[in-house]
Amino acid sequence: MFKGKVALVSGASRGVGFALASRLVDEGARVVITARGEQRLASSRAKLQAQGGEVEAVAGDIGEWKDAERMVGRALDRFGRLDILVNNAGVSMRGDFAELSGDVCSRVIATNLSGAVHLSRIAMEPIVAARGSIVFISSIAGLFGLPGASVYCASKKALTGLCESLRLELIPKGVHVGIVYLGYTEHDPEKRILSADGKPVPPDRPAHHTQAQAAERIIDMLKKRKKHLIMTPIGNLGWLAYRLSPALVERAVLWAKASKLGLYQRFS
Repeated sequence: MFKGKVALVSGASRGVGFALASRLVDEGARVVITARGEQRLASSRAKLQAQGGEVEAVAGDIGEWKDAERMVGRALDRFGRLDILVNNAGVSMRGDFAELSGDVCSRVIATNLSGAVHLSRIAMEPIVAARGSIVFISSIAGLFGLPGASVYCASKKALTGLCESLRLELIPKGVHVGIVYLGYTEHDPEKRILSADGKPVPPDRPAHHTQAQAAERIIDMLKKRKKHLIMTPIGNLGWLAYRLSPALVERAVLWAKASKLGLYQRFS
């Protein structure tokens, strides 16, 4: 069903974004990948082309409106249409709110929220014309707040509100709008997250699923035009528990964080 369709995937030079772009190529889609790092993006484009894909790569920062315009514009100039937008690009952080630098707060919100707003708004007209799909890649941290990830949680929870509003506006126009709540995903060796002072540090959580597994389930979501997807059992359990009793979830999170068994690191 993706043959001949055009998909734009942000943050696709590595990780889940690249895995998803690779699966879309396998499915016959023409793909536009974006990321900030031009060298890695070019390498990723070459790998996708080696799979036999028609691929365009656009380097830039989706937090900047003009860069987002250029990305969507390149897709339309190269392929003449846009059927699927996957807002995947994201920045992770760790640190208590009282210790966060202003730069960390701004960078996380600019990429995770503003970037998704920019691309979705700019791509709206061609997506509507194609009766296509807009998908937001959120996180378990977008289901309920977690200590040490305040601004990240805020940016990911905001995607839920954006997704739900767009869905109501676009259902009458035949557009599919969905959101994915990823667990902690297998990461590339060079991946870094932001510490409270903005320094890049290695991730400190074990993977809940591989990049390939995440990509496969997102492909299935697109095929079935599902509204939302929670990737992990602990995510589904936490979401249900939070709806029934927020106080219970808060106590469980605080207990896990205080535990010396590493439970918070394993499940958050």
